[in-house]
Amino acid sequence: MSRPAAGREAAASRPAGHPRSGLEEGRYRGLSLDVARRAFTIDGTVRLLDRMAELGLTALHLHLTETRRVGVRLPGFEELAAPDAWTAADCARLVAAADEAGIALIPEIDLPSHAAALLSGREYLQLRDRRGRVHADRLDVSHPESLELAAALLRAAAQLFPGDAVHLGGDEYFAAPWETEEEQRADRFPSLLAHGRSLVGTAGTAADSFAHFMNALAEVARDLGRTPLMWNDHVVPASQHPGIPISTDIVLDVWIRWRAWTPSVLDYLASGYRVMNSHGDLLYFVLSADGAPAAHGRRRFGLLEDLFRPRRFMGLAAQNEHLDVPPVPEGHADPVLGASLSVWCDAPEVLGEKELLALLDTWLVPFAASFGTTARAAAPAALEGGGQARLRPPAS
Repeated sequence: MSRPAAGREAAASRPAGHPRSGLEEGRYRGLSLDVARRAFTIDGTVRLLDRMAELGLTALHLHLTETRRVGVRLPGFEELAAPDAWTAADCARLVAAADEAGIALIPEIDLPSHAAALLSGREYLQLRDRRGRVHADRLDVSHPESLELAAALLRAAAQLFPGDAVHLGGDEYFAAPWETEEEQRADRFPSLLAHGRSLVGTAGTAADSFAHFMNALAEVARDLGRTPLMWNDHVVPASQHPGIPISTDIVLDVWIRWRAWTPSVLDYLASGYRVMNSHGDLLYFVLSADGAPAAHGRRRFGLLEDLFRPRRFMGLAAQNEHLDVPPVPEGHADPVLGASLSVWCDAPEVLGEKELLALLDTWLVPFAASFGTTARAAAPAALEGGGQARLRPPAS
């Protein structure tokens, strides 16, 4: 698919002077924040924006929706929001603070998986497997109404958060490599298989139904004047000859490589994709049932500052194997657009907000330093909750 010269709604969605994420310039330095599973205060998030600006980061990716909770009152879908979700006024305050800090905001509506909260009242759109079991957290992308719903949700998020990019989600829809033979079956979801065959012919697969949906949603993003991003989980590279390829206009947010036979970042680059590095081993700050992450990005293999480089992607999950993508020759466009550190709140009760942000700062400092920026190691007053001073981003 070709990218239109200008999105039809770009003027309304991206006002003049709004901060850019750095994607198109190849200098994305981001933080992804899970405001779906956990309710972050606007005050705390504004302080985080200030700290990001001080560290030279460029974008805050807001993961707005999850299986159990919708973290924002989306226009037209207010009934889906959690009781403590951000209001339109909260979002307006956050947008103003991001503008002042020089940080781009990138909203994510995570579909077609992690969707149970979004499908409340629309249970007929939930996916069924071949045994008739309903998967309440998965949207049936073969249903004619599914794209209509997803597009409306994406437009609602874009209305709240002006900017130059949106994240489409697209993760964990199909079985992971370690799941059972039944879960791995090509005909596990008959509606997707039938839809894929209607699009491609007898060789069509459920993956083609998924790709068709994500491509159509990306067109909606481009009509909004936004660069679309999606997680890499189910993107089939050109070398595997998919019936319907995921459009190379979509930036792949590369976080995982489960097995040696699953695609690597090198496969995506060879297929013509632009990529962002969200290394799921090195750049995942996770509150889990096991507790809080260690300070300073410490993992069993070492410290973040020793292990991570912006062009170092996952080789194999949990194996301390990495793929270093070499720099491109001078004068050539760089398909590696940057990197992002992710905060996931699988067990949101593990830390209070103040403690979480203070611990997160010990990760942000070495992450920012990996790009060659200079930053203070100690958490500033702005993160600890008392400071009122607004911090300006460094001159580029």
